[in-house]
Amino acid sequence: MEKQPKTFWDQLSNLLVPKRQSGVPEPIKSDRILHELIRCFEASLNRESIGNSLLFDAHYIVILHPSSYTERLAALPVIVNEAVNAFYAAIDRRKGGDDRIVTVASHWQFKFGPGTEFEGRAIGPADIEVIGSLTGHSLEIDPGPRPSANSNLKATRKVKNTNVYEKMDVNLPAFGHIDFRESGAFAVRIDPARLAPPVPGPAVTDGVASANAPAPQSVAPATAPGPVVPPVAPVRPEHLARIDCYMADQNTEETHWMKDREVVIARHEPDNGAFANYIRLRSPYVSNPHARIRYDASAGVFQLASFSGHETRLNEQIVARSEPTNPVWVELPSPSQILLNGVVTLTFTRTD
Repeated sequence: MEKQPKTFWDQLSNLLVPKRQSGVPEPIKSDRILHELIRCFEASLNRESIGNSLLFDAHYIVILHPSSYTERLAALPVIVNEAVNAFYAAIDRRKGGDDRIVTVASHWQFKFGPGTEFEGRAIGPADIEVIGSLTGHSLEIDPGPRPSANSNLKATRKVKNTNVYEKMDVNLPAFGHIDFRESGAFAVRIDPARLAPPVPGPAVTDGVASANAPAPQSVAPATAPGPVVPPVAPVRPEHLARIDCYMADQNTEETHWMKDREVVIARHEPDNGAFANYIRLRSPYVSNPHARIRYDASAGVFQLASFSGHETRLNEQIVARSEPTNPVWVELPSPSQILLNGVVTLTFTRTD
């Protein structure tokens, strides 16, 4: 318990010089995250642009203290949406009639992750680190220490991949243009129409078009309608299902087709290269084997079994581990998302 001042001068000193309050640091606000993303983008626009070609970073990693990350998680889609709008606005201010907009990537990529250290600097609740890159190949979140000296990012935790829209009440129609890949990671397709340089129109003076403006083109007369051709019926695909794979540890995507009644999901290894029904994924986070998917023709349903010692989730529900010799099957609806070891996301869709 704090001692009370004993004299009049002690009391007067406390009034004139109040004691410093040892409070908790102010948490990160959404506006500050947005400001840091815009600042990083504009810096890259100045740094990467060449001559009349405007070039800029399209991939961003944002590291927050774990407590700040958890607190801001629900606001991340709005931050991403506002950041992309600000990016387009910055480009509009810069581009002119002779400027070309150059993009290395096809999407804006954002990865938010919790961490307590970056490049030897501690990250506290009031700190934020934003790293930008032209492409995502040089950006990664390290799950732990490793000897490579070329890693651009060293965080104490990797991004935990899960379906944010399955866990949170998100107004999806308002963010329909955003691909919610996993918790804290978002992709927004770069719209080529938004990047096109302005098309100069005819100069108008006192309501009269300039004489140098191009003459209007004559419109060709409409031709007589031809015979109506009935639409061609779609050809039934030979495969049973489509499996889209996103490996967050490498930021790569690939698509596999399920042609056999049963397929095995496994890590890419020399000992399983001869099996035609294996889907081999080049990720150390995938077990060998990790899971099996089969089609039960009698019931007309797909099923999933997990064999990995690491967590397997089906639409956010943990799938119990079973032995490969005695699989325990759970129904696999379409569409579904399967999360392997918190890193590899499989999107399953039957094709019938």
